[in-house]
Amino acid sequence: MELPPVTRNYFSSIPYRERVCRFLCFFLLIILVILLYYFWIPLRSTEFTYSMVAITVDNILVLLFFQAVTILGSEGFFLVFLSVIYWSVNKPLGFWGLVLMPLSIFVTSEIPKDIIKLPRPDVRGVTVPTYTFPSGHTSGAVSVWGYLAVVLRMRWFWVVSLIIMFLVGISRTMLGYHFLGDVLGGVVTGALFLIVFFWVAVRILGSNWKEKIPSWFLPLTALAVPLAMSYIPASFAPNLMGYVAGAGPGYFLERRYLGFLTGGNLGQHLARALIGCSVIALVIPGVDLVFPDKAHLITFIQHAVATFWTTYLAPCLFIKWGLAFK
Repeated sequence: MELPPVTRNYFSSIPYRERVCRFLCFFLLIILVILLYYFWIPLRSTEFTYSMVAITVDNILVLLFFQAVTILGSEGFFLVFLSVIYWSVNKPLGFWGLVLMPLSIFVTSEIPKDIIKLPRPDVRGVTVPTYTFPSGHTSGAVSVWGYLAVVLRMRWFWVVSLIIMFLVGISRTMLGYHFLGDVLGGVVTGALFLIVFFWVAVRILGSNWKEKIPSWFLPLTALAVPLAMSYIPASFAPNLMGYVAGAGPGYFLERRYLGFLTGGNLGQHLARALIGCSVIALVIPGVDLVFPDKAHLITFIQHAVATFWTTYLAPCLFIKWGLAFK
């Protein structure tokens, strides 16, 4: 699958459409910031949150629907989804998604949460040990689905992505995990992160910086920087930064020594997904079940192994077993 190049035209190659889309995005962000500033207390209304939760409590189908929808903004779903994209659709698309996902959740949600320290809604049966503002599922959904929509540049995918972003955000209030203000905050922080991410990407990819640094510097930096960031006092820091640390070196090794091809027949794609995701399940939730209380460094290594498996070890295995080719 060939991807369009990352350029300064994020929405359309037609200049006036690009300008209109940019204007609408910035206009929406300004409106959301104004709403958060002037209507902060109503947007954190307990009564409104209870009324939303009551809808799901009274209707089991609505509850199941929003429980399914909220998964589309979760870290675990993105790990599996982006891994499958890496193995069977497009390696750069999957790799940069695996880097963006943990970075966006960490920067746009976990760090602000532990700085602002606002409590979650007091809803019976809902217990989450972290703070509430902004919503990590919402910011993650905006960042990851927005990233995929910008890179793929397909109108139908933009529509699907926007619907998913909206539903994930609403689901966090419907299930009692967040106030509406937390969701709007997640939209703002997720969108701002995405803007910065592409601004940096356009400038890096458009320069010849790779020719100016030694080859060993990239994988070393990709491992050392996330390790240092994992000690920032924020929730899930070693988990999220571990993902980044494993993805970078694995992608570097795969491109340098392996170069596997994502093509193949349906059976090969299904086998890759089944085997690859099974190992991820053993590394992340499997280890957590056996060893729930782990040291910081062990948690970091555990999550780094998951993305290193995705980016390098799994392709090695796929080639060896005839499920992929160089």
